[in-house]
Amino acid sequence: MRAVVGIAAPVAAITLVAGCASGGATSDVSIVLDGEPHTLTAHVTCTRFPDGNLLIYASPSATNHRRSVRVMLATRNRLVVTAAGFRIPEANGFTKDSQEMTATKVDDDYTITGRMPADERGTGWRQVKIEVTCPDYQRPKGPPDTLPAIGSP
Repeated sequence: MRAVVGIAAPVAAITLVAGCASGGATSDVSIVLDGEPHTLTAHVTCTRFPDGNLLIYASPSATNHRRSVRVMLATRNRLVVTAAGFRIPEANGFTKDSQEMTATKVDDDYTITGRMPADERGTGWRQVKIEVTCPDYQRPKGPPDTLPAIGSP
């Protein structure tokens, strides 16, 4: 397990309320770390891969990766968080330990919860919660996915 965290602290909550694809309007991403709120205005893209994986990415622009949230989910049979990370000026964190993170989905709203190591040596833990809405789904380097979103006519 490898982690990178800018602020070593036991508790963090990240709340993403997003609903716009890259190139469209932006959504405010509310990030709460140890009780301190942070806001990231970002575009959200959700990419479905042929192997069943889903990449959720939120960033202010295609070139600004210093402020972002990324989550990779395996979607076959059940949701499995294969990687999750965030980066804001005040802190960053990352884990590839699917034993420590869980995901749920209601319509196009995803909630990722669990814990990440508090520093890159893996000592201590940080509680994390990410909530994000996929505005639509795309294929890698291709046209938008033809499957309708849940709730669409």
